[in-house]
Amino acid sequence: MSVDVLMTSAAFVLTLLIFSYLLGDNPLFRLAVYLFVALAAAFTTIVTFESVIFPLILAVQDGNVTGQESLDVVLLLVAAALILIPSPKRFPVRRVALAFLIAVGAAVAVVGVTAGTLLPFVLSTGTRVADNPLNGAIVIIGVITSLLSFQYLARQQLDGSIVRGRFTAVMSGIGQVFIAVTLGAVYGAAILTSLTILTERLSFLMGGLP
Repeated sequence: MSVDVLMTSAAFVLTLLIFSYLLGDNPLFRLAVYLFVALAAAFTTIVTFESVIFPLILAVQDGNVTGQESLDVVLLLVAAALILIPSPKRFPVRRVALAFLIAVGAAVAVVGVTAGTLLPFVLSTGTRVADNPLNGAIVIIGVITSLLSFQYLARQQLDGSIVRGRFTAVMSGIGQVFIAVTLGAVYGAAILTSLTILTERLSFLMGGLP
């Protein structure tokens, strides 16, 4: 039995194990998931050691520690504090590491949302309005009404009932239509992507078997 046939057979068995989830959660599906998690963890560990830890050890031994490598050492110490120190109450170092991690994560999230989503969206909307005013107007209306659909400002009536304003209710209804259309398109794209992946997987399995 050649290596290609062996690998294809293993892929076929693992594919069947994943598909067994269609019958419900079972030990075969969990076995495939455990194998995937274990392989991913092992791959991440090996890449981290070869790409980060081992070069840092060599740089420290040779005395050629640059600014980037010094930052990598600090980050490794932070990671070690999070992993090795059991309780943040008894060890203030872990609290510092957690605060550093949360602050960096929040900063990265804010910068990512601003530079990667908001600004490109505003520029793209402005370009769309300039190229095609009708499509640009539809995009702007869809964005505004979709945001207003998540606005829950309302007034309390004399009888105690909570009623949204007429303008807000109308804009919210229009926004819900845009949201429904968007979710339908995303769901359709997900189905097409899943079918494409399934076709590719079946083609791979059928082509690798003798």
